[in-house]
Amino acid sequence: MGLTLIRHTRVAVAEGLCYGRTDVPLAWPPEPAFAAVAATVRQPVAAVVSSPAVRALALAQHLATRWQVPLTQDVRWQELDFGAWEGQRWAAIDRTASDFWCADVERRSPPGGESRAALRTRVQAALAALHARCRGAHLVVVCHAGPIRVALGAPLEARVPWGSAHRLRATAQGWAA
Repeated sequence: MGLTLIRHTRVAVAEGLCYGRTDVPLAWPPEPAFAAVAATVRQPVAAVVSSPAVRALALAQHLATRWQVPLTQDVRWQELDFGAWEGQRWAAIDRTASDFWCADVERRSPPGGESRAALRTRVQAALAALHARCRGAHLVVVCHAGPIRVALGAPLEARVPWGSAHRLRATAQGWAA
């Protein structure tokens, strides 16, 4: 009957690092704790879907094992691709290039990366596939802040806390908050 989108827990990276597709490690022990995240999800859950990033997959594997449900990975739930900027400190990225991108993140992309419109297109495709699969079941997706913002129709700057759960309900037209 629904879909719960969960952001992965806190990562172990230096402040100011640009990462989207870069596979960065989780902080250990997880913060918030995996069990605390699991407690925020309505039961029963039929399946867990995860971004293939290690930071999402670790929590997804824990949840699927805890609930004894299938786990699948879907690349459409990956974070925004920052292209050539991946792994660099934001302060080290050419200001002219980043300002140009920031002026229209919807249509512009970092060099070799993707725009927010591209992120939206793939997340909407993933949502449509889950809606077709749902058939009255409750599904959980473990992913990143960017895809969650898109799924919720939230602005780019909307805060999505580590380990937070966001519930959508199935309607005849798709998903609704």
